[in-house]
Amino acid sequence: MTAYSNPNPQAPDHRPIPTGERAATRDDSPRVAAAVPITVWRLDDHGDDQATTDPAAGFASRLARRLVLVYTSRGEAVVDFDHDLHLHQAATTTDRRYLPITDAADVAELGQLDRPIGLITLRWPRPNPTNSAELTADMFTGCRLMMSQGASIVAAVRPAYPDELGFTFATQEHTLRVAAEKAGLAHVLQIVAVSAPGHGDEFLYYASQAEASLATTRGAPVGSALHIDLLVFERDANRDDRP
Repeated sequence: MTAYSNPNPQAPDHRPIPTGERAATRDDSPRVAAAVPITVWRLDDHGDDQATTDPAAGFASRLARRLVLVYTSRGEAVVDFDHDLHLHQAATTTDRRYLPITDAADVAELGQLDRPIGLITLRWPRPNPTNSAELTADMFTGCRLMMSQGASIVAAVRPAYPDELGFTFATQEHTLRVAAEKAGLAHVLQIVAVSAPGHGDEFLYYASQAEASLATTRGAPVGSALHIDLLVFERDANRDDRP
């Protein structure tokens, strides 16, 4: 397992929150219940052209760009269920088509796209958690039927907020994974994305759970690092195209 710097840092989106404080990570260390590889992305939180970029905005921008460049090819479409401005910019500046979906009922419109879908993103938990698992399973089913071969769905699972009782990464990952499996999707990778103030971008592939947990606090003052977990899903090769 080797970590190395990337001379061309790139990046994704979705609201990361500061981590490092015990209250923010209580029983919430990055780990997965499924046996999938873990990759750590340590992304510089400074913008490419502006050294004074707000760290949260810089990290989100670089994360969005890296997601787009890793999971799509030029000319493909990026579908976003949260209308994220960073993802929008990353897609349109790299010759991808950006399509925000603000209503799960609009998923059917994806079948009318004139280009293949390479990436679908969403934040988790959803804004209305009451019936989000069932709605997400239906949404995933619709997306799977429209996804091109090799396309990915990336769910950004935020860490628990301080004093947010009953919220753990393990429970959120399980709920999301069950919904995805019901829709015929397979969980294939977990990406632990953390900010690395001023250190450039580094990537650790096939990280252990201990290495992933350590990465959320390494080299950053308490409470200053930004952290988000990304769960990557693909079409289950053992399922056909029927819902």
